Formats: sequence, C-alpha cells, structure tokens
Amino acid sequence: MISPSKRTANFQYAIRNLVSAAEAQERRGRRVIYLNIGDPQAYGFRPPAHVVEAVTRALRDDFTGYAHSSGLWDARLAVAAHATALGAPTDPQQVLMTSGASEAADLVLTSLVEEGDEVLLPAPGYPLYPAILSKLGAVARYYRLDSLSGWQPSPEETGSLVTERTRALVLINPNNPTGSIIPDETTKQLLELASRHKLLVIADEVYRELCFAKQPTPASVLAKEMGIPLITLESLSKTHLVPGWRVGWMRYTHEEQMRDLTRSISRLANGRLCSPTPTQYAVRPALEGDKGFLDEFKRELRDRRDFVVASVRDIEGLSTNVPEAAFYIMIKADDPVERTDESFVLDLLEKTGVLVVHGSGFGADPQQSLFRLVYLADREVLGTVFKKIRNFLDGLGVSRS
Repeated sequence: MISPSKRTANFQYAIRNLVSAAEAQERRGRRVIYLNIGDPQAYGFRPPAHVVEAVTRALRDDFTGYAHSSGLWDARLAVAAHATALGAPTDPQQVLMTSGASEAADLVLTSLVEEGDEVLLPAPGYPLYPAILSKLGAVARYYRLDSLSGWQPSPEETGSLVTERTRALVLINPNNPTGSIIPDETTKQLLELASRHKLLVIADEVYRELCFAKQPTPASVLAKEMGIPLITLESLSKTHLVPGWRVGWMRYTHEEQMRDLTRSISRLANGRLCSPTPTQYAVRPALEGDKGFLDEFKRELRDRRDFVVASVRDIEGLSTNVPEAAFYIMIKADDPVERTDESFVLDLLEKTGVLVVHGSGFGADPQQSLFRLVYLADREVLGTVFKKIRNFLDGLGVSRS
C-alpha cells in the first residue's frame, strides 16, 4: 500500500467532513437539508448582473490565459484604490490576487511559520486556519470568544497565550461562525498586543460588508495609523455571491516591516502560476459598481436571521446570541445525554435529515453542545428545520414548549 504523509493525518475541515455522513443518508433514500456550508447560490441567490457580464465579456473578448502570479494588474489597481478609499493607502504592488481568501491564508501561513511555531486563533473561528497549521506542523493557540459577552475576545486572555514561539495573531471580523463583530476599541487593543510582541496580524475581513449593525473599521486602517504590519484577506465570494469563482486577495499594510515575508509569499505564488484569470475581471466592477443588490441581500439575510433567532428562543433547550453579520448562527443545545457536540450533530442528522456543524469543528469546547447553522435558506425551509429540531429535542426529553 502507498501510505499518505503523516502531516495529513490531523488535517480536519469540519464544514465538509460531515458531508460524507449526509451523503450516506441520501444513498438510503433520505432527503437531507444542508445547512452546513455558506454558499448563497446553493439557496437560490444569484450574483449581480454587472459582475456576471464583466466575466462573460472577458471570456469572449479578453485575455484569459496565465495572468501574472500576483494577478491581473487591473484587479490589483481596483483593490488598491478600494483599500485607499477605506483609509488604508495601498499601492497595487502591495496586492496579491488569490484563489479565494482560503488560498491567501495558506500562502501567508506557509511563508510565515516553522514547525512548532504558534499562531493565535479565535475560538470559535474558521476551521481552515488550524487545518493549515496542522499541515505545517505548527500549533494553534486559541483565544476564547465569550458567548456571555456576545462572542467577544479578551485582550488580556489573548496576551496570556503569547510565548517565544508565537508568530501571528489572526483576527476574523466579522466572525465566522458566530456572526459577531469586534468593536474598534477591542481591535486596537489586540493590535497593540501584536505590536508589543512583534507579531504579524492577519485580518480576515471576508464578511465586513455583510453587517446588520455598523461595520467595523478595517483593521488595516487602524494598523496604518498605529504603524503595525498587517495582512488583510478579502474576497468576492460572499459579498458578491460567487464563492465558486474563487476571487480573493491579500493586501499589505506597512509592508516595509515585512518585505522578506512578502517576497516569500510571492515566491510561493509563482509556483502555482496564478489564480483563475477570467473571474479576476469581476474585481473592478464589483468594487466600483452598484451596491443595490447588496442592500437587498442584507435585507433578506436580516429577515431570515430574525426568523431563526425567534425560532431558537421559542424552543426550550436552545439558546443563542443575535448575529450582527454574515449568515451564520451559533446555537447552544441542552443535551441530557451529554454527548460530544459532534455526536449530537450526527444524531440530529440521523433522526431528522438536518445537517449542521458541531461547535468543536470551529474550536469550541466539544462538551458545550454548540452547533453552527447557516440561515441562507428561505423561511419555509427554516421553519421545517426548526420543527424537526424541536421534535428531536422532545425525543430527548429536553423541550416541553
């Protein structure tokens, strides 16, 4: 037998790892309601016409071969102009286009950490980061987001985790999976912490334009003012409803403090040739074009969020915080069986055909019985889901309402 490398053994990505159990249900003839992956198109949302038309034109009339490994110049110009308008002056040379923000995270961490190095990650947080670190032989050190304070981090607790091997601090704002927003004052404290310990800050801001409350100030704007090196990860995937197009980028703030690192990132980017060329033509119209579709999308999301929050609060045995952004909600279940959260989620799938993701897949304590639900589906589907969840909890002797 040909054996795999040892470094793949601990590579886990909970959002998709559960799909095999759902597919097994479908092979037995059962309908599964997938509420595990944040893909707006899977729930009927469509990208704006001006973005689709730009890519259609490019496929017909423009160059779509290998782009420069850093991306199409026009796309980089548009990103730089957008960042500058936000308040973080950026040169196009300080932008690197990637295959979604996921590839950006991989390139940055692969360029940054050695085996045994540590990176500070939020918990709950996006599971790709610990998966990449596991692959690299590096260590995820989790700073906890407190549900009692609306899933907010503690700068003091975060600072207590720093060791001589710590290399970076990852901020996910707004947060996936909780939908929480970190206030600017807290972000400043975390940036000051990174500055004191000479850590790179990686700011994942994929959901920043999908806020129901006031948007947080981009971390790059705060870092620019504070003189702190920072790499921002962004994409069109969620804001423009095109996750499968794989249009993302990283941009550098105070690159002069990390030139060796950005050169290393460029070397790795050279090796994969380029991110997809055709869809990079969407960047300028996406960043500069009409945003009316985004307002409508957020209105739809807010309505579904409010419906889900009300549904949770109507079922004894469930509780939640109100998400302030994105299209995810973390729900806590009272589980008298005291299973791990993964067992709870798998049993829920087995009994109801509803697929959600266990909280420990995002770094939460597996005994807390947390799960993340994607609320992109319409009210009819979501209503069916919560009837099924209520019946499931009734069967456990939890819900009596």
